[in-house]
Amino acid sequence: MSLEPSKKPLNVLVKSVGTNVVIHLKSNDEYWGRMTRVDGYMNVMLRGAKEYFRGDLMANYGDVFIRGNNVLYICIEPAQQPPP
Repeated sequence: MSLEPSKKPLNVLVKSVGTNVVIHLKSNDEYWGRMTRVDGYMNVMLRGAKEYFRGDLMANYGDVFIRGNNVLYICIEPAQQPPP
């Protein structure tokens, strides 16, 4: 059984460019920001990124590049706001 082309994970990410996302890394870091680019390797560019570790704000960044092999999962348009 195969997925419809519009439901494949990479296609969903490409269609979500320009939306707010939370990227959870294998290191347990989280990056909150607006996704501006994504490629076939799941490398992601974020604008206005904030780095959190265990709920604590670690840093504010402008633009960040996250290498796809570090990504555990991506939440598109998260229901909750970033921690204060």
